[in-house]
Amino acid sequence: MIRSFAFAALVGVAFFPCSVAAQSAIDCGYPLNNAERTFCAEQALLEAETEMAAAFGKALARMEELDEPLPEHLKGGPDALRAAQEAWTDYRDKDCLAYSYPFRAGTRGNMSRLTCMIFLTRQRGEDLLAMIEDYSQ
Repeated sequence: MIRSFAFAALVGVAFFPCSVAAQSAIDCGYPLNNAERTFCAEQALLEAETEMAAAFGKALARMEELDEPLPEHLKGGPDALRAAQEAWTDYRDKDCLAYSYPFRAGTRGNMSRLTCMIFLTRQRGEDLLAMIEDYSQ
């Protein structure tokens, strides 16, 4: 997940090296060109990743609560969740790259990848929150 944040930050600098004032003038409700669309998609991805990270933190905390009273031979839920999140992030990145591959030669390639990543990241956050709810019953 940290790798994704760093990647998105680097991509933002590489594709849209404008001042903060210029970036704040962009209306992401109506981006006018590819640079603005890329900037807005990267901002949406950062927001989705932030929300997912918060959901992951809550899920991990709940998993640790459930793990604590268990005998040693049954413990391991938090480690399993961390490994699952790492595997999920790798899956998301590779799946979205594959999804966008046919469009790589044009301007849609990057946007297809970013849109895919936003969608899957939001879904993962919802899944983590649903997991917390399942464990609360």
